[in-house]
Amino acid sequence: MDDRLLALCEISNDLLFEKIPKGKLAYYVDHSLKAGRNAAEGLKGREIHEIYSENCITVAKHAPQKSSFGVILRGMATMSEKGCSIEVYGDSVRELAKYAGMDYGLAERVHLAHELFHFLEYKRGRSFSDELEKVVTVRIFGYSRKAKINRCEEVAAHAFAKEMLDLPCLPNYYDYLYLVGAGKMTREALDGKLRVCSDMLNAA
Repeated sequence: MDDRLLALCEISNDLLFEKIPKGKLAYYVDHSLKAGRNAAEGLKGREIHEIYSENCITVAKHAPQKSSFGVILRGMATMSEKGCSIEVYGDSVRELAKYAGMDYGLAERVHLAHELFHFLEYKRGRSFSDELEKVVTVRIFGYSRKAKINRCEEVAAHAFAKEMLDLPCLPNYYDYLYLVGAGKMTREALDGKLRVCSDMLNAA
């Protein structure tokens, strides 16, 4: 599955997606992928738990499955000056592994790698999405309000995890496999989303 296509699928979930000029879609896709790949340099192939230990990040495994607004979560990251910790909700990770056709250990490492990118961003004190051009959300009488595209941060985290773990595709594809397998999304709906995003990329 093409990285740029999956990246646009992620960005299309942003609340401000419709505000992005069509000619700028490739800009957000390509810069987000590049940021994640660059951040993974020097970390590819390393043991994720070893990196967590070096950075004093604690991991609480197999915590009870939780949900938020009906969405099943695979974990939660807490980052503060007092320390950083990652919770892994075993039941949710196990469901992902089941429908994505991978073992539990790999599914867990995918989640931890994704959160590691966000930790590294927190550690440097600046979010990658802050560095991208903002989109105009309101324009009235010469006044304009702008905002960032937050989902670009998620694309970068996906690209980071893929590079670090040498995955065959961006890991958000596994999320789609889970949604289809668990009956939360039809295959037709997924194919339709991929087709629409592909058309937008080709036109960008």
